[in-house]
Amino acid sequence: MPSRLYLFLCVGLIFFFSGVIYLLTLSPSISFIDTGELATVCYTLGIAHPTGYPLYTLIGRIFTLLPLGTPICCLNLLSLLLIISANLILFFLFLKILELLFPDAKNNLLQYLSFIGVLNFSFTPTLWSQATSNEVYGLNFFLTIVLFYILILKINLRNKDKTLKSERFSYLFFFLYGLSFGNHFSTLLLMPGFLFMLFVIYQKSLFQVKRLLLFLNFFILGLSIYIYLPIRSSCNPILNWGDPSSLSNFKRHVTGWQYQVWMFSESAQMLWDNFRNYLHIFYSQFPFYLVPWIFLGFVFLLKINPKLFVSLLLIFLFNVLYGINYDIADIDPYFLPSFLVASIWIVCGIAFLFESLYRKNKILSSLWLVLAFLLFILPLLNLFRNYSKQDQSKSYFAYDYADNILRSVKKDPIILTKNWDHYSPWLYLRFVENKRPDVRFLDTELSRRSWYLNYLKNNYSELYNKSEQEINRFREQVYLFENRKPYDPNVIEKSYVDMISSFLSKNYPEKPLYCDFSTDEKFLRPLIQFPEGIIFRLHKDIAYYPYSYPDLELRGITDEKIYKDERTLFNLQSYPRIIKDRIAYLLYFKQDSLAQDLGEKYRSLLIRSLK
Repeated sequence: MPSRLYLFLCVGLIFFFSGVIYLLTLSPSISFIDTGELATVCYTLGIAHPTGYPLYTLIGRIFTLLPLGTPICCLNLLSLLLIISANLILFFLFLKILELLFPDAKNNLLQYLSFIGVLNFSFTPTLWSQATSNEVYGLNFFLTIVLFYILILKINLRNKDKTLKSERFSYLFFFLYGLSFGNHFSTLLLMPGFLFMLFVIYQKSLFQVKRLLLFLNFFILGLSIYIYLPIRSSCNPILNWGDPSSLSNFKRHVTGWQYQVWMFSESAQMLWDNFRNYLHIFYSQFPFYLVPWIFLGFVFLLKINPKLFVSLLLIFLFNVLYGINYDIADIDPYFLPSFLVASIWIVCGIAFLFESLYRKNKILSSLWLVLAFLLFILPLLNLFRNYSKQDQSKSYFAYDYADNILRSVKKDPIILTKNWDHYSPWLYLRFVENKRPDVRFLDTELSRRSWYLNYLKNNYSELYNKSEQEINRFREQVYLFENRKPYDPNVIEKSYVDMISSFLSKNYPEKPLYCDFSTDEKFLRPLIQFPEGIIFRLHKDIAYYPYSYPDLELRGITDEKIYKDERTLFNLQSYPRIIKDRIAYLLYFKQDSLAQDLGEKYRSLLIRSLK
């Protein structure tokens, strides 16, 4: 088959295979963690949590305007398209690396090996998960692959004495690299490897003042996407996280100031535990049958092209070292650059073996098809091994949970939570779908930040005005903390508790008050919790309070074929727990028939453990 036709065939099959599989497993809704907030930010052109993600916000806003379904479906589709596009560019990246390492090899062979490498990587769980729901990591990975490809392309052109003609690629690289910071600051970790590649390309001429200034100008031009934050913040959008309209707030927001307590503050034991967790995540991407290929590619690259080896190793090491020093639950996507490097090692290892066998004629030509078929088993194993866990096509858990909270409460309620997994999905229901605008849902953890107090003032003016004295007292104290001035943590904590408590005390009994399992008891005294729906109604006296139990939406909760990760299971276990609490409450007040009816209504949920 002609080489160009074979190339088109490989690209088409990558697009078809990965596209169809991603589409079949695409989430139709929001999920727990950040997706509800990010969708809300894109839809309303707001300010997301640090570092703000202006590039994703603007691209996401465009996609929410497309007539392709609900805003969340459009954003999930954006992630799918970004990962498919990254896979296609990854094919050419692998191919350029193999052409660099094996200049005399048959082109069709290198194309096939690149094709296998891409398919194998595309069905690894972490990358796959970024294609099925809205998050910033899909765009981050896409830009990473593009930057990699530009540098490898420049190395190839340099070897062909076309350096001057390829200078425009350097300008494009620095512009896109600056732009990538506007999506996620973890791109910074690629800098050591990228700078080493640039030094390999330019050598001493890299440090020419004129060239450096040009590179810096293009980088700053890309980085200027962050101008969005102060401009949009000054317009007072619905979600104005961090309020980066001032220079001090802008600096805190883009540097992720509030998350720095989780960075590089681990004990030796915690670092070891995080490293073991990384090995577990790494093994879930690359099982035992891929480890020999990684080792073979690692050794081969070190021997044949030490400069490229060092560049990749720098990216790998800096990525892992940062990841194990950042203690957050959803750390997996941060490790994608190291997984990419491991995939390059796999492709190099396979190519080295095939090329060695071909050169030494150790196998008959008739066996090439057999070997090629056996090689195709690798991505198929990944596909079948990970499909059930990555299938999000029936996952409505986060949406239904937030919706069931709204079904559980009466008119004009005030709800307290500190669980982001409850609050983030609600943001989508409230500000994108405009469900239950009468609900005042407060996140007590976000209430620790001054920008959230402005959010309360703009959205819940009646609530704010009643507690204005307590809010101003806390605002004065938190200002000291946020601006690194001397402060007393005990005074801050007391004013904070007084403020949250006032939201309840100054609205009882005029407004129905609620909290969930996560709410700190210190805010609730002297109120008592009574289970209603899937949250707790707050009253001062112990008594029987009649309540019409809502019809809860429980799509897929008891379906064991739908995979539920640990975070999802943790949230879903609230259902049987609070229903049992309600039954016990009814029995205590001799409402036996109501208790029996409730138990029968949700019998399937109560008798089986969630899996």
